[in-house]
Amino acid sequence: MDSAMSSFASLTSSFTSLRDTPVSILQHLKCSICIDLLNEPVTTACGHTFCSACLSCHMTINDLVCPLCKQHLKIKPKINIAFRDILKDFLESQEPRQDEFTGQSGEVPCDICPDNSKYKAVKSCLMCLLSYCDRHLKRHHNKLRSKGHKLVAPLNELDQRACMVHGRPLELYSVSEGKLICSLCVQGGTNVVSVEEERDRRQAELDTVISELKQKIQKREEKVQELDSSATNCLALIDQETKEIKKIFNAIKKAVQKAEDEVLSPLEDRRRQVEQEAEKLKKDLQRKISTLSETISDLQILGDEEDPVFFLQSYPSVTMVDNGSDGTSVFLDTDLSFGTIRSMAVTMMADIEEEFEKLSRIETARIKKFGVDVTLDPETANAQLLISDDLREVRSSMETRDASDNPESFDLFGSILGQNWLTDGRAFWVVEVGNKQGWDIGVAREEANRKGAISLKPSQGYWAIVHYNSDNYAALEDPPTLLSLSNKPRKVGVFVDFNEALVSFYDMEAETHIYSFTDCAFGEVIRPYFSPHLNHDDPLVICPVNPSEMGNGIFGQL
Repeated sequence: MDSAMSSFASLTSSFTSLRDTPVSILQHLKCSICIDLLNEPVTTACGHTFCSACLSCHMTINDLVCPLCKQHLKIKPKINIAFRDILKDFLESQEPRQDEFTGQSGEVPCDICPDNSKYKAVKSCLMCLLSYCDRHLKRHHNKLRSKGHKLVAPLNELDQRACMVHGRPLELYSVSEGKLICSLCVQGGTNVVSVEEERDRRQAELDTVISELKQKIQKREEKVQELDSSATNCLALIDQETKEIKKIFNAIKKAVQKAEDEVLSPLEDRRRQVEQEAEKLKKDLQRKISTLSETISDLQILGDEEDPVFFLQSYPSVTMVDNGSDGTSVFLDTDLSFGTIRSMAVTMMADIEEEFEKLSRIETARIKKFGVDVTLDPETANAQLLISDDLREVRSSMETRDASDNPESFDLFGSILGQNWLTDGRAFWVVEVGNKQGWDIGVAREEANRKGAISLKPSQGYWAIVHYNSDNYAALEDPPTLLSLSNKPRKVGVFVDFNEALVSFYDMEAETHIYSFTDCAFGEVIRPYFSPHLNHDDPLVICPVNPSEMGNGIFGQL
């Protein structure tokens, strides 16, 4: 009975899968007991049909009688094979076909199929403006008048491809009106082309746009790679400089620690010496105090003696008590005048200075990246200066040019400005001074005074260093700051950071820092400044910039 009941449950879902079938037919296919489609049908002698499991369950409970007419059944009937096969074929015919239109996204229904039995379209005709399933597409192909029609993948909303005025396909393109039209829309003088031709033209435009966009993508990808490479190189440089700077400061710390140890070492030695001497003197005095205390005790005992004879007989021994010093002459040497720390401080500062010079090498490596191509401006030159054709050399000349009417030139000082100007960012250039006995190098404000006895100092718009009297150097501050250089520079580097208000000078061969002007009030525009000094024959030469070191510097050109 349990197996029969489970059979009932397994049949319940099959009925829901049936499609629209006439009720009169379905009633003949259902079991009168479970009211579901017949499963393994059996037919009784009285002509009624039931599910095999349903009839077995009924006969177990209600003896051998037909559930409908109550006629006595001698035996349980066998499976009705013919009825079972008919039922199987019927159920298979009710299963949906793969090409049937279900309304899912992307499906297009056939316009020819009836509404209650539509199949998916496989093609759309742009001439008929209809979509066809596979069966109706064959009919379309068989018509001679449809041979030239253009078929495409199934399309929705074919009405949008028809002329709203004439109902004809939009098969032409009006160039003058810039829109799709049908053949009936064409009027005299209208410039029209086929939609295929216009599509090809626009496809070419589209291909061009796509090609340009791909080129932009390629350039941006190359830029990304360039940025990655730049970042990698920059980070590697940062790591390298960090390592070098830490090494320098570790050396400075060691120099300071060494000096500290050397200064403190004599003090520690003196500390131990004083402690030992003090301890020794204290022990000696303590021992003497103990001896004197014992003597006092003996004398007090003698003083208590009542026998005058014995007292007098013992008294002479008192003169022998403590014939030594009274202890007040014992002193501890606390003098610290065992040397000076000056020599150690000088040695330490020399070591630190040597290490700091290594930082200058890092600086000079950095500033070279801001190299700019500087040239001289003849319009600003003093009349006694001779300038080379390439505008890179200037020297004093015995001949005098007529420059009295030039408002841009220096009339008294043997000076000249560069053609370049700076209003922002950084710039670096190198001047070869060689063995010259005198020169000025620096920067000047554009509006700084160039006439008469000018004053070369920051308040007057000049930031420069000077070499004079063969061996003397000074930064032209207010007042000038004398510079002590260990070596005579032959190539002087000038670095300007406009935004940081900084001008720095370097000995490029020794890779050492010479001097820096800070908090400079540049104003709006500054220019390179040079003076070979009059009556000095050797030239000042502006060194050419290595192409690999150009690009980061920012300099305008007059």
